[in-house]
Amino acid sequence: MEPLPLELLGAIALELPIADLRRFRLLGRRYADAGFPALVRELSFLNTLDAADALQTLSRSPYGSLGAARHLTIYDGAWPLATSQEEWARHFLFLSSRIKRNPAAAQLAYRRYEQFLRREASRTFDTDVQLFHTVLAHFPSLRKLTLSHIHSWRMEYLDYAHFRNLTNSIWVIPFFESFVANAMSRLLPVLGTCLRLQRLNVEGLLDTRDLEPGRHRYNTIRHLCLNAVLAGEGLEDSIANFLGAFPRLTTLAIRTFPRGSISDQRLPLQQMRLPDLQFCDIVGTWVPENELFGFTERHPLKRLTLKQVTLTTGSWKSFFSQVRKLKPRPDIVCEGILPRRDSDDVKSQRLLDWFLTDTECPWPFSDANDDSPTFSLSH
Repeated sequence: MEPLPLELLGAIALELPIADLRRFRLLGRRYADAGFPALVRELSFLNTLDAADALQTLSRSPYGSLGAARHLTIYDGAWPLATSQEEWARHFLFLSSRIKRNPAAAQLAYRRYEQFLRREASRTFDTDVQLFHTVLAHFPSLRKLTLSHIHSWRMEYLDYAHFRNLTNSIWVIPFFESFVANAMSRLLPVLGTCLRLQRLNVEGLLDTRDLEPGRHRYNTIRHLCLNAVLAGEGLEDSIANFLGAFPRLTTLAIRTFPRGSISDQRLPLQQMRLPDLQFCDIVGTWVPENELFGFTERHPLKRLTLKQVTLTTGSWKSFFSQVRKLKPRPDIVCEGILPRRDSDDVKSQRLLDWFLTDTECPWPFSDANDDSPTFSLSH
C-alpha cells in the first residue's frame, strides 16, 4: 500500500485535538514531520528568560520550523521578592501546601527561587526589547499575537506547562494585579518586524500612560482587542495616542477599566480617526451623545456594539433617531439594554432593530421614571 502523501497527513493533523495529535506524531517519522506544523500552529510563551531558552531549543527541532506558527500568546506576570527563606515561606503568594514536604525540599525550592529572581533581575528595557525581537523572529508567518497577564480574567491558575513547572519549582505564584503595560512597552519597538501580523489582543490591565508608540505605525494590524484599558481623568489623550499607532484597523474591541470617578471612565471617541473601521465593540464608557454619534457617523461601520455605555448628555432616543438616518447605516447591537422593566435583552434588541429600520416607528423604550433624559446600556 502506498503511504499517504505528507500534504494529506498534514491536513489530517490539523483536524486532530492536541492529545490525538501527540499520539499521531508517535506513529513514525513521517507522521512526526507531518504533524509538527499543526503542533506549533498556536504556541504560548511565558515571559521569563528560562522560557526564552526553551523556545530557542524548540526552534532547533529536527521535525520542522516554527515558521508554521500562526498565533503566539505571551504570558506576563510580576513575581514576589523575598530577602530570606522565612519571608519567602510567609509570603501570601507562597504555595503553602508545599511546606508539608521535608525541610530539604523547601530549601531546594528556595535556592531555585533565588536563582530565578537573580536571573530575572538582570533584565533591562533594552535587553527585553532584544529578547522580544529574538522571540518574534522565530515566527515569520505570525498572524495573531496575544499579550496576556498570567492571571488575567481567570479564576484558576494558568494551565500551561512552563508556568506549572516554574511554580512547582519555586513554590510561589505571580501577583494578581494584571498590569501588562510594562511588557507592552517592550513589545511596541519590535511589533513592526512582524510583517504578516494582523491581530493583536491585549488581555490585562493596560495603562496607556506607560506606552510611547511615538511615530511607530503598525499598518499590518487590522484587528485590535483591548480587554481592560485604564480610563479616567486625564487619560483620554494617552489612549488616543496609543490607538493612533494602529491607523488601518477594520475591527476594534475596547473595554475600559475605571480609574477614579466612574463618570470619568471615558474613551477619546472625538479624537479617533480610523478610516477603515468596520466593526467596533465599546464596553464600559461614559460619553456625550454628540461624541458617540460623531464617532458613528465618521467611520464606515458595519456593526457597532455598545455595552455598559452611559450618555452624559443627550438621550438615546435622539442618538438612535440620528443613526437611523445614516446612509449607509451600521447595525447596532446593544447588549443588556433594559430601559423597560417588561423587556428582556432579545426583545429589546428586536425593538431597537425595528425602530432603526422603520422611519415611521415611534421610540419603543422608556426609562423607569419615564422622564429621565438618559439611561444606561448595561449588562
